[in-house]
Amino acid sequence: MSRISSFLPTILCLHGTGTSASIFEAQTRNLRAALRSQFKFIFIDAPHLSEPGPGVVPAYVDSGPFYSWFSPTTNDSLESVAREFTNCNEHIKKSLAKLDIEPSGITAAMGFSQGTIVASMLLGQAQYHSVEWASTDVDLADVPWAGLRFGVLLSGSCSDGVVTAFMGKKLQLPCVHLHGLQDPFLEHARMLHTKIYHATSSDVVEFDGGHNIPGSKADLDRLVALIRGLNRKSKTQAWVKRR
Repeated sequence: MSRISSFLPTILCLHGTGTSASIFEAQTRNLRAALRSQFKFIFIDAPHLSEPGPGVVPAYVDSGPFYSWFSPTTNDSLESVAREFTNCNEHIKKSLAKLDIEPSGITAAMGFSQGTIVASMLLGQAQYHSVEWASTDVDLADVPWAGLRFGVLLSGSCSDGVVTAFMGKKLQLPCVHLHGLQDPFLEHARMLHTKIYHATSSDVVEFDGGHNIPGSKADLDRLVALIRGLNRKSKTQAWVKRR
């Protein structure tokens, strides 16, 4: 890592279900190239081995192993979602520790598909300091995600159990949501946006594509401009952490 990049704000990148850190790196190469002078990007693998996810085959069929954030036995109950949030949180902390990175040093969370749920979990902690995810025995108060300032949610995912786990506390940290109008999971992305985030603090970019990151320069330019704007905006505003 260069001396200059070590001082750039850090974006934690969380891949989708049935992919990997290396695949997400490849999927975001054009986006990262446009932002390389403003940010450094950290990619980590999810904790559970998985079959290839949507869109992985055939392009990345030989790029395994593949991983998912939630275990195969997960259901949509509050207790199950709470357990998965806690496990993901511990896994991310350990993965960052191996890279000698403190959670407080992360500026933004960028997730794709299932990774947007995990990014939202981290942003929830940043906003509220402590969130007891739908269970009296789940306390994340010791996790210092205070440095998180904004989120980038690409082709989002959501469920009723995830909405319930946030207990009606909509997130106010600034975010951009990318929605592909041909995405078969578009309603899940819209659910994440409307049920988890305040409309006044989040922007939506729609593009004529599927469950992927857009390849056209015009679509990428819009997304890049919003990410740069979120960084500037969040630097100058003090976000009130509420319980």
